[in-house]
Formats: sequence, structure tokens, C-alpha cells
Amino acid sequence: MRDAAASRLALLTAAGELFHARGYEGATVRDIGERAGVDPALIARYFGGKERLYLAVLAEEHVEDDAPLDPQTFVAELLAHWDLRGHSPVSRALGALELSDDVREQVRAIVRERMVRKVALEGPDAELRAEILIALVLGISLGRANGTMPQLSRASRARLLAALAPVVDGLA
Repeated sequence: MRDAAASRLALLTAAGELFHARGYEGATVRDIGERAGVDPALIARYFGGKERLYLAVLAEEHVEDDAPLDPQTFVAELLAHWDLRGHSPVSRALGALELSDDVREQVRAIVRERMVRKVALEGPDAELRAEILIALVLGISLGRANGTMPQLSRASRARLLAALAPVVDGLA
């Protein structure tokens, strides 16, 4: 029998993997419990439900580096990250429509700390301009991933970054 800390960690790990692979809706409580090797009812016990588990996964994700990046580097790294590693629970949360207002506010706080503050922008509307950059890269990345825009899907990252440079400079 597992102890509470081990069960909680197993649930976090399994949920992170499934949320990453399937998104919030596609990851079922049953599948998370099964992958973790524990009773799915423990999700409610330890986290208060699936939404809270989702937030716990977001809060636990490793942040690699806290140093702010210039906008061009930020866009390049974010695009590379999503191209190479796929969309994480954090990037999926940015476009998730199925979250409650309470959960959405908590996601906003996580995104603000992890992404908005990662862009070295100053002056008027710096936070708005950072959010625009994030939304721009998210949209491009999703369009590339789902293949609905063939030119976007086939373009190399270098070509995209060259085309985006004037837009990014305009927001910087």
C-alpha cells in the first residue's frame, strides 16, 4: 500500500503525462488513476477534483530559467519549445474553454509568472504586448501542430522567425 505522499506524486505525474498527451478533456479521472496505479477517487481526496489536479500539474511544472529574454529570443524559444516538445498543460490552458472562472484565474497567475514576465519588455502596455506575443506564438504553434494551414505547417522555424521579426520588433 502506498503512502499519501507517494500516491499524490504518482497522480501528479500521471496527470501531467495525460494532460500533455490528451488535453484537459481527453484525460479522464479513471485513466489518470490507472496510470498512477491508485484508486481514481484519490484525485478528489488529494486535489478536490480534476480541475484542481490540473492546476496542481501546472504549478508543479519545472521552470527551466527565470532570466527575462529579449522579445525575438523569447518568441524563438517559445516556438521551438512548442514545435519540439509539443503543447504542455500550460500552453493547453491558454486556449482551454472548459475551465471554470476560478480555475481560469489560477491559470492566469501561473501564465503571468512563467511567460509574461519572461519577456523583457518595458514601457507602456508592456504586459499587454507580452500577452500579444504569447498569443501570436500560441496561435502559430497550434496552426502548425494541427495542419490546418499548410504553408504554416511546412515552413521552417527560421522562415517563420524571419517573417515574424517585424511584428515582434513592433511589439518590443
